[in-house]
Amino acid sequence: MRNAFRIFRRDMKRLLRNPAAILVLIGVSILPPSLYAWFNIAANIDPYANTSGIKVAVANLDTDATHDDLTINAGSQIIDQLKENDQLGWTFVSKDAAIEGVKSGEYYAAIIIPQDFSESLLSVLSGKIETPELEYYINEKLNAIAPKITSQVQARSRHK
Repeated sequence: MRNAFRIFRRDMKRLLRNPAAILVLIGVSILPPSLYAWFNIAANIDPYANTSGIKVAVANLDTDATHDDLTINAGSQIIDQLKENDQLGWTFVSKDAAIEGVKSGEYYAAIIIPQDFSESLLSVLSGKIETPELEYYINEKLNAIAPKITSQVQARSRHK
């Protein structure tokens, strides 16, 4: 053990005599950990800030539904609201294109508004309550974060 300390002391004396070696030692000690921390902290401050590049396909098959004097088309209302929303890269396509796009990797997820969506919503007024459901497809292979983001979209759409 004494021999190891002697070698260490000798190496430190040689390093301290050489200004270039001191500069490299300080640089290697400070820069890489600092850069790693800065980039890591910057990436984790708001990971959802730039999600507009995540393409999500939306297909609307919904038709008008009428009960007494009330006529609604919830699917078209949802589409209008999504067109104003820039949090994700909403892409409006047909059902087949949406499903194929998820399978091919063009879209991270697809949301299909079924044909009876508005009718299901109006079922509350008739007494035969049907739960309106959206079809949701996801490609988890494209990106580790995208499924978490798109699943938040799915969870929020269930609670609204």
